[in-house]
Amino acid sequence: MKDSQKKMLPHSEVKIRLLKLYLERYLNILTQSKYCGDIHLYDIFCGEGIYEDGGKGSPIVILEAIKNIYYSKKSTCDNSEKYNCFFNDIEKWKVEKLQKEITNRKLHYTEFGKLKYSIKDYKVVLPEIVNEIKSLKNQKAFIFIDPYGYKGIKAIDLKSLLQSNKSEVLLFLPTQFMFRFETKGTPECLVEFISELIPSKQWPVSETGIDFIESLTEAFRTYLGKEYFVDSFIISRDKNQFFCLFFFTSHIYGFDRMLDAKWKIDEEEGRGWSYQQENNLFSQIEKKANTYEFERKLKEFLGTYRNNRELYEFCLHNGHLPAHANEILTKLQNEGILSSFNGDGTPARKSSFYLNYKDSRTRPDKIKLILK
Repeated sequence: MKDSQKKMLPHSEVKIRLLKLYLERYLNILTQSKYCGDIHLYDIFCGEGIYEDGGKGSPIVILEAIKNIYYSKKSTCDNSEKYNCFFNDIEKWKVEKLQKEITNRKLHYTEFGKLKYSIKDYKVVLPEIVNEIKSLKNQKAFIFIDPYGYKGIKAIDLKSLLQSNKSEVLLFLPTQFMFRFETKGTPECLVEFISELIPSKQWPVSETGIDFIESLTEAFRTYLGKEYFVDSFIISRDKNQFFCLFFFTSHIYGFDRMLDAKWKIDEEEGRGWSYQQENNLFSQIEKKANTYEFERKLKEFLGTYRNNRELYEFCLHNGHLPAHANEILTKLQNEGILSSFNGDGTPARKSSFYLNYKDSRTRPDKIKLILK
């Protein structure tokens, strides 16, 4: 067994931290929605739950998030929805150890929802999950895929999981090894993986691991189409050693919450995490988001009238939070080069931009902005 499966290495810890941050936001949003019923969470390569060094794996973090949201909500209102968890791993001993950990830590009670275990190969269990998700009505699903390698993972799998528009997918890929193989004797499994996204002859040569990840992210976007949001979170372990989490959803607010989780970890770029940065002597200094390039793009975008919905979606598609845009727009107003009007054409209140999911859906033309 690899060390990464026995001990919680730094890059694995960050991977789980992002999962935790996102689930805290995701579950809180869904439980507040009157249109959402039960929530289904799938961990397809769940592992044993606890690493040998005591590090918490994904199923433990998932159950802790559920337990916390359940009891915090119980004090304010009823818990009508259920949180149904499905944990799968092909190795029986891992699932058995996970079951014991969950019992010993008292992480699950029947009032939370259903808890199901499975010991099946990925290729077998995936179609079963797809069919389950298709049958959901006013319910949502979250799927975490953290495979042992990448052989067997297909782009069509992601499309199948997403096509009902009821699910979000978080996929971890060992992009460092994929990039290395791209330049040194590309194995058949990588050729198949890439060829499913775009014709292999169109795949650009990657100079660095970052280049490879950016090419892969764009390939996912092209393959899935404009109705889906795709984003990546880069985890840097050592010099030019990059792993990556890819997030997929058709729901703009789910994407919003994932971006928020990313920026909580990487306050300067919202792009990823570096072991060197976190252990730097200056890591405790307050960090400010780098919005220089985003500001340039935003100014170009405001060359014509834009409403608050268009601006909100523009922020997310460019990997930035509404808070970043609000700061830039306020600065432009103070410089006297930004005009803002209410939907009826009257001057809008200063520093009010309505860049959020709720207003983008209920009042998309609440305000219109343009650079003078």
